[in-house]
Formats: sequence, C-alpha cells, structure tokens
Amino acid sequence: MNLTRLRGSVDFWNHFAPWYEKWLSRGAYHMPLTRELSQMVEPGWRILDIGAGTGALSIPMAALGCSVTALEPSPGMRDFFSGKLLSFGIESVTLLPLRWEEFPIEKGKEFDLVVACNSLHLTAGGITGGMEKVFASGAAYACLITEVNQSIFIDFKHISALQDAYAFLSIRRHAVDSSFYFESMDEVLDFEELLGRGIEAEMTDGKPMQRDSTEVAVVWWELKK
Repeated sequence: MNLTRLRGSVDFWNHFAPWYEKWLSRGAYHMPLTRELSQMVEPGWRILDIGAGTGALSIPMAALGCSVTALEPSPGMRDFFSGKLLSFGIESVTLLPLRWEEFPIEKGKEFDLVVACNSLHLTAGGITGGMEKVFASGAAYACLITEVNQSIFIDFKHISALQDAYAFLSIRRHAVDSSFYFESMDEVLDFEELLGRGIEAEMTDGKPMQRDSTEVAVVWWELKK
C-alpha cells in the first residue's frame, strides 16, 4: 500500500484508520525511517510531527526522550494514537486535532525539529506550501519524508530554493516494503469496499497479502546560524 496514492476527506481517514493501523502493525514500512530519525534526534528535543497518523514516528521519538507535539486532524487516527499512548504510559506527546494549515506558528516557541511524513501533499498548499510554513517555523531542523516514485512529482531543489534561512543537509532514499498483510479474504473484501476498487492479493503462508514496495526520500535542512 503506497500512502501518497490515497486521497480523501477527514471522514475518509476516519474510516481508513483501522486499516492503517493494521497495515502499520503488520508491516515494516517505517523501520528505516525511525532508524534514521533515531540517529539524528537527541533526548530533550521539542519535535513537531505534522500529520502524525496513529503515532508511527511520534511514539518512537518520544521513547528516545523527546517532547512531541503531534498534529492529526482525523478523530479515527487520534483514537488509535491515544490508546497507544495510554497503553505505553507515554506522557511526553501532546496530540492536537489540527491540520498544518491551522497550527499557529509562535515566535519564541520554536521547535528543535519539524517533521512531516507523507502528509504535506494533503495540505491545502501541497508539499510546496506546506514546506514554506515549515521553513517559517524557525525550527532548528526540518525533515520532509515522502514517497518519490508515485504520482506526485517533487522537485526538492525547488523546495529548498523557496527560502534562504535553512541550509540543505542531506537526502537519503530508502527502498521500503509497503505490502499489506491480511488475516483473511474477508479482510481483503472489506478493504476493497472501503477503497472502492479491487486489489491484487496473493496467498503467502496461508494468508492473503497485497505485495507492494515504494521508495521514500528523507530530506533534511538545518537552520542557518
């Protein structure tokens, strides 16, 4: 399942949330992404996670000792996220029901890192408009994580050229497994009904799966001194 192919209103994401959580918990899509973040962030950092979903990045960063503000407009996604925070006893995450467009940037309350993972293409200004606001935030570091081999063309040099406050640090590309592992064919049929289209499922170890892969770019900028 490739995330950048999915579109819809908040209502769509509410209905999609249980399937997102199944896909997340059964697969390994985010493992190389959390590994890279763990090599960059430091305990005590204040982090803003845009479009946090059910906590795929926020929870690991909180586990590293960071204080995380997570923006997630979908109540369905937030329900799963809140449940995991309670289950894990995590108190260093503040979960807000806001879109990036609605979040107020307050000077003097800058973050150490603003990260957006497969979320800015869903904002009103798209990736370009979303990154302009990220650069305006004054965060010490900015990190854009997005699939790069799907229907969205992304010119990272153009995005970087939108501003002059940040220095480009790096871009790394990760080949990730985005397969969806189902428990039964009934799950496949229910998922197809939600999407409004069929999917190609094959049997592996007696269970159906939608085999898929994608390439994800992780792009870093640092605020100039």
